[in-house]
Amino acid sequence: MHSSIKTILTLLLLALSTPAMAAGDHYAGAGLGAFTLNNGINRDTVFGGYFILGHHFNEYFSAEIRLGGTASSGDGDAIAPQPKQRMDFVAHYIKPQIALSEELTAYALVGFAVVHGTYQASAGVKQSKNRISYAFGGGFNYQITDDYSIDAEVTHMLGKPNNSAATINTSYQGLEANSYTAAIKYHF
Repeated sequence: MHSSIKTILTLLLLALSTPAMAAGDHYAGAGLGAFTLNNGINRDTVFGGYFILGHHFNEYFSAEIRLGGTASSGDGDAIAPQPKQRMDFVAHYIKPQIALSEELTAYALVGFAVVHGTYQASAGVKQSKNRISYAFGGGFNYQITDDYSIDAEVTHMLGKPNNSAATINTSYQGLEANSYTAAIKYHF
């Protein structure tokens, strides 16, 4: 694990364990779904997932951190090998929310993501790029019981990269991602 990811996780865990946070509701969970990876030249949809650690400050505001990654794209077939790309990320969100009913809440996600993207042409050297940029999204949360809830959401991480067909194999600039996921969370 990268040292910056370890540092961020350590700081978040310390922040969530302070007495000032005790008035709210902590939660942890996991999400899975489809991630559309775009390197500026081609777009691939792959399976991905993430772990969530968050805190509800009140009924209108939460904050969370997510640690996740995707499968590698472009496995293709032996006749037409495809370029491979994948990503790992740590996303930090503030989460304004509003209750639509006793069980259903709509929310927005606004923050930033630290993304490690990799790219390898079918016969080339693997390249990687770390980027920090905006992240946003929205979704719905359904409270199943006092302890468990489920989310359905759409998110976007990073702006359009500056890759071109002439430079991607020598000067990879990263990628952007859209995700369509569902998550289950435990509230404690």
